[in-house]
Amino acid sequence: MSFTSLNFLLFITLFSAGFMALARTRVFTPFLLVASYLFYGYWDYRFCGLLAFSTLVDFYCGLKIADATDRHTKKMFLFVSLGINLGILFFFKYYNFFIDSAEVALASLGVEIGQRTLSIILPIGISFYTFQNLSYGIDLYSGELKQPERSLMRYATFVAFFPQLVAGPIVRARDLLPQIQAGPREIPFQERFAGLEKVVWGYFLKLGLADNAAAVVDARFHQPEFYNALQHVLGLVCFSLQIYGDFAGYSLIAIGLAQIFGYTMCQNFARPYFATGMRDFWRRWHISLSTWFRDYVYVPMGGNRTRWLRTRNIVITMLISGLWHGANWTFVLWGVLHGALMVAEDALRWLGARSPVRLSGLPLAVGKLALVVGVFAIVTLTWLPFRADNLQTVWTILGIIGNGDFSLPRGMQQASSLIRVAILGLIVLAVDAAIERGTGRRYAGTNVVARSMACSLLIVTLLLFGSFENHAFIYFQF
Repeated sequence: MSFTSLNFLLFITLFSAGFMALARTRVFTPFLLVASYLFYGYWDYRFCGLLAFSTLVDFYCGLKIADATDRHTKKMFLFVSLGINLGILFFFKYYNFFIDSAEVALASLGVEIGQRTLSIILPIGISFYTFQNLSYGIDLYSGELKQPERSLMRYATFVAFFPQLVAGPIVRARDLLPQIQAGPREIPFQERFAGLEKVVWGYFLKLGLADNAAAVVDARFHQPEFYNALQHVLGLVCFSLQIYGDFAGYSLIAIGLAQIFGYTMCQNFARPYFATGMRDFWRRWHISLSTWFRDYVYVPMGGNRTRWLRTRNIVITMLISGLWHGANWTFVLWGVLHGALMVAEDALRWLGARSPVRLSGLPLAVGKLALVVGVFAIVTLTWLPFRADNLQTVWTILGIIGNGDFSLPRGMQQASSLIRVAILGLIVLAVDAAIERGTGRRYAGTNVVARSMACSLLIVTLLLFGSFENHAFIYFQF
């Protein structure tokens, strides 16, 4: 079920009652596991079977990897885990994509093979829990995780933990499993209140910023030929704000809910639109995924031992990252673009370090602002293939922008949504800017009354300007 649905409100109310009654008992872990499967099965109960099968495979393989006395056996069970998990992911997410691509390629050569695609429902959250399972086996094999989890119930709870099950963060076993083993801890009121603040801010990002921006973005991508260059530029800026509000909002709600119930999860966003470079952007955006690719793809391929290896590995990693996001050539293009931009950034840094010419006299703050604005503009443009349904839409919108018609049309459509996005976007960027300057620590030290008033102000603003049309979270499709 979605965090923004009334059903979730009922679910979390009942879960909270169960938590208060059972948190100090031995039956709490089974209760948490059942609650997590109920949460996941609300979309389609059949998905629970796939989640359980994936969990069983990795639990069994993890025990075999940990208990094996020779490297050959360890490697064999690691490959079993990798093969089954990636095979399931490929079938449900990529089978039709590769079949369609093969049919088109063969048709261009005059070979007709007929329709070979299948009617496949993509299980929600499969990319997230698959990567979480994979990291468990890989960490056991590499020795990063010293001991396997020998309780199937606790391991299943780790995989299915409902706050982050559907759209992350992708939590490592070494971080979450010990907390599940220990059970809910006693945490002070201040920490629980901080979790509640994250939840409120997450809903503000989602229902306020993201869902208002969705009205503007959806119209432009549905019928791109009806809009001029200015309107498409505004649409791309709105999508930058939408996807940030949508995904960072989900992550904050998940992290905040976990914190309220005594669990700690990793940060997933760190004000990405204040990045001063593409590498910096990926240190701030979807941190749990970018670090997953760094640790399990980029570094094993050789990392940055040499400039050539670094270039190759960046491109391959970002290409895989693009495919992880979706089975479409638009995501491949998006991943390649980000890989190329990081390679170009590395080249510019390398040339700049060796150039005898140095820019001087430019204030540091002005230079940083220019970099932030430049990176935001580049990232916003690269969101175009990410959002587009197909490559034809990408070329259409680029062609319209290229025509250069930046006139302000009469009766701007979605004007009220644009105004709300502008107001809420400025609030979000102002808060992020304040945190970037370090005021977040000072805010955390203020009294609860002042912080409660700030939360109340956010809720009132959300009620005045928020959109409550129940848009699905974007990352549910991944």
